[in-house]
Amino acid sequence: MADEVDRKFKMYFSGIWQHNLDWRRFELDHQRATTDDNIGGGRVQNVNVAKNAVESKVARKMDDPIVHDLTMRIESMEHFLQILSDRDIKMLELRFKKNPDKWDIVESKLFRSARRLSADLKRIKAEYRNGIYWID
Repeated sequence: MADEVDRKFKMYFSGIWQHNLDWRRFELDHQRATTDDNIGGGRVQNVNVAKNAVESKVARKMDDPIVHDLTMRIESMEHFLQILSDRDIKMLELRFKKNPDKWDIVESKLFRSARRLSADLKRIKAEYRNGIYWID
């Protein structure tokens, strides 16, 4: 049965998180700006409001909680992958990509036994669970 770590690896290596981040940024770029109903007068309510469209788009992207959450998840996974060997990363890529390879194909590509790969995956999951990379 797949656990939460498997789901996070799947979301990263299949590109789902990156796709969702790109889509959210696209939505924010093409979102209509709110119109000011107070036409013709009145005091400015918020002096820190961006003065032009580019500044307001950048501010919307920086303040968006979805963009922030997805960015943190992707960067956290990238930091975790820096402590792994190239062979471990390749195993994760082959196993958790969009159309994952079966274990026998991963074995033949990495020249490792199923038992060794299983032990490596168990070790990697334990490192991820016990590390500071976990974001909910």
